[in-house]
Amino acid sequence: MKKLFLLTAALFFAICLTITYMVFVEPQLLITTHETLYIPNWNKKLNGLKIGVVSDPHIGHGFTDIKKLENIVEKVNDQKPDLIFLLGDFDAQSIEDSKISKKEISNTLDDLKAKYGIVAILGNHDYKPPCVIKKILRQANIPLLEDESKYFSINGQTIRVVGFKDLWHSNPNPIKTIGKPPYKTPVIVLEHNPDLFPKIPQGTSLTLSGHTHGGEVCFPLLGAPVVSSKYNQRYKKGYVVENNKHLYVSGGIGTSSTMRLLNPPEIVFLNLYTQTPKTKISNTKPHGGFKKNYMPYYQHIVNKLKNINIKKA
Repeated sequence: MKKLFLLTAALFFAICLTITYMVFVEPQLLITTHETLYIPNWNKKLNGLKIGVVSDPHIGHGFTDIKKLENIVEKVNDQKPDLIFLLGDFDAQSIEDSKISKKEISNTLDDLKAKYGIVAILGNHDYKPPCVIKKILRQANIPLLEDESKYFSINGQTIRVVGFKDLWHSNPNPIKTIGKPPYKTPVIVLEHNPDLFPKIPQGTSLTLSGHTHGGEVCFPLLGAPVVSSKYNQRYKKGYVVENNKHLYVSGGIGTSSTMRLLNPPEIVFLNLYTQTPKTKISNTKPHGGFKKNYMPYYQHIVNKLKNINIKKA
């Protein structure tokens, strides 16, 4: 009986400790993830190009205040990237609700430094209230791509960056926007939601996305029970290759649930090299874990809580 009591007490303590960590500790962390990718249709004269990827800061929500935003900028600049891509979900409503100065956000983002340039796209949380994020980016002198391209000249070579509107707020047509392959220059695609990836044409070099937050709460072997994607674990986080099309999904910085477990907030730095016969990957191993996505149940609970808070207000 005493052993059972001690076991129960130890289990209860472990659960409390885990919950404390996932609510108060891990969401406040900020790590840098470094990867070297060997990608197709890449110019070998651009080998070693270093890009910084920042996604889903959700400013004003959870633990992302102006000080954390300054920390993000400092960590990015410390790595001296050649290009910086901001993949959306700055979070217009949270910025409005938090009363954080929009000018201060713009001034902080304006401190980002990249050798060849910075571009941004919008996420699903950036459309309402309208124009908030567009104004912040404009004042920060950061170009916004919405179903359009921007060309960069790097060491006499050209790359094309194509940025799409968010999948939940539009109906992107990748073939119409990018055109049909083959392409004259390497093409990097930016789309906040990785669910667009299956429609990205062959011949592009790399697609970059965020949105999923890496599932936020991940369990060993089981993965994440809640992933904001109709493909469940497939595009949860990290490097994915399907039929020699390449995708990298950032785990992002903010949270929706205010919790993270085994999935700390991250800034991603990618060094890009041309694919060779020795480094070619046709397909990566699929993520294992939960076969069912519990996102609908989670969203139902969140909506109920929102309704309760609205009634109380």
